[in-house]
Amino acid sequence: MDGKDPVCPSHPNLTSSVYSTEEALREYIRLYVRIPLVSRIGVLAQTLDFVADAAPGVKEILAIGKVCYEVRADHFDLVVVDAESSGHIASQLATPRTIRSLAQVGMLREQTDWMIEMLSDVAVTAAILVTTPEESPVDETLDLAERIRSESRVDVPLVVVNRMPPSPPRGTEAVAPHMTATLAARHGVATTQVGRLAVIDSADVVLVPRAAPADDVRVVAAVAGFLDDEFGETL
Repeated sequence: MDGKDPVCPSHPNLTSSVYSTEEALREYIRLYVRIPLVSRIGVLAQTLDFVADAAPGVKEILAIGKVCYEVRADHFDLVVVDAESSGHIASQLATPRTIRSLAQVGMLREQTDWMIEMLSDVAVTAAILVTTPEESPVDETLDLAERIRSESRVDVPLVVVNRMPPSPPRGTEAVAPHMTATLAARHGVATTQVGRLAVIDSADVVLVPRAAPADDVRVVAAVAGFLDDEFGETL
């Protein structure tokens, strides 16, 4: 399908996709409205672009609907979405429920019904939150977890804490007392913030240690290796 590209030759079964609202809207027309698309869609395209930009919830339902469609079509074994910022993802996940409350009958109601069922199924859908062990990011994570669970009923089973500072190495107090105190203070503050995440009921918290400065590929490999060691075949 358009928009899907192999990530790298060594992983032929791993693909990435980037979709815009316009692409999602065009696919929606082709699949559900049954209008054949040609290179020029003329006035209809302009009208639909206007609707997508102006109508409340249209962009959100297209974004989350595209993901749900890929899962329902069973094109992949696993679909992982790098979601938008916390200010947007909660409302996107809740959009099917919002639209269903407005559309009592018809095609739109039928489509939101199956999306809601998929999003609320803990065996199918989960929101994994990623944060850092600092006060403001943790505040935002706590609020986001509450919003996702209450507004969209999507499960939040896991919180990943990135860039966790290490505790001071043993035996460095006498050699470098100032550095040891600084590391201890940073680790203590981070540990306190991580402890606040315990209020997210039934969510596991995984600490990813701060990676040493390196190129992006090595950092990604280090984090991926750590998560693989933590979860094994569950990921």
